[in-house]
Amino acid sequence: MDLKFEANGWQAVVADQFTFSHLRLVTQAICNYTRKQMSYADNFPPRLVIGYDARFMGRHFAHVAAEIITQNSLDVFLSDRSAPTPAVSWMISDQVTTGALMITGANESAEFNGVKYITSHMAIANEDTTSDIEAEIEALSQQAGYFQYSRTPGDIFHVNPKPAYFRQLHKLVDLNAIAEAGVAVTVDYLYGAASGYLRELFREVGLAIEEIQNSPLSDFGALVPALNDENLYDLCQEVRRSEAGLAVGLAIDGDGSNVQAVDASGAILSHAHLFGLLIHDGVTRRGWHGPVVKPRCTGDFAEQVAALHGLTVIYSNSSDFRWITAKVLEEQAMMASDGLGGYAFPGHIMERDGILAGLLTLEMVATRQQNLLDMLLDLEAQLSV
Repeated sequence: MDLKFEANGWQAVVADQFTFSHLRLVTQAICNYTRKQMSYADNFPPRLVIGYDARFMGRHFAHVAAEIITQNSLDVFLSDRSAPTPAVSWMISDQVTTGALMITGANESAEFNGVKYITSHMAIANEDTTSDIEAEIEALSQQAGYFQYSRTPGDIFHVNPKPAYFRQLHKLVDLNAIAEAGVAVTVDYLYGAASGYLRELFREVGLAIEEIQNSPLSDFGALVPALNDENLYDLCQEVRRSEAGLAVGLAIDGDGSNVQAVDASGAILSHAHLFGLLIHDGVTRRGWHGPVVKPRCTGDFAEQVAALHGLTVIYSNSSDFRWITAKVLEEQAMMASDGLGGYAFPGHIMERDGILAGLLTLEMVATRQQNLLDMLLDLEAQLSV
């Protein structure tokens, strides 16, 4: 059976290839893989997280997956609401589990859904792991009744992923500094699963922000929830209208994994420019050190900034975050980018987190008291010396 795990896991059109029977098959294959990888040195019994976004039937699909997992005598920590992928990934650490299944179509259009497998490192599964899961799928597809079990079933625990994820973000970002700097923040969620997350975070520190397309809709308001110029047009117009001295726009994609920044002028920053600014800020203000991982694009802005600080650049031959994550873990990298708006940072999940990347961008503006294009011009001047 041709069910392939790509960079965003297995994805297919709902009611065509993404069906209950195929979901059960994929979930059982992941259970088989998990059991083979477990040892008594790890947590025992093995247990898994399940999360889902706001797509059609997401909660129902998640419960079907949970039934299969518990039939395998594994415990399940099931998100009690739709949530962005980064928040579900952090549940792995918070609940000390073996991994997670995220039911999401990522930034594909609404007719898609899928399954992403996230490892105990809070990293998207590497190619070896996805190949092993695909092999389990192929073997199971030749069997009948593969999901009927008589073992003592596992338990399902319903968990709200927000509190633990918010506590983690508070550790990594100085939200008070952003609030005190008076940055005018506008966020466009593209009707995705991260809708309202930044509003809730900043409410805790007394900062009111502007949000657009901020309801998690199953059809994304007829949008394809990806970061492109057409989708960012309204955000650019909103930011341009701000009269504040410091203003930033953030667009976060459908499952909360990717981000794109907009300057106070309404100009969209390229991913290479934002990555370069984040590298520079990480080194000079935060004291981060180590290699950076990025797609192979010789001489781009991020590579120049890395050279300015004497950082090793580890190149990816593609934007596939499975390869990027493996290099981050192997090389103890300080930061990674897929060149498409996905960023990973130290001390956090080894997956893309558009919410955290957006918050770090806001903190950079607040603490340096400069808008993004002004920072960019200053850094380009340093590179030309």
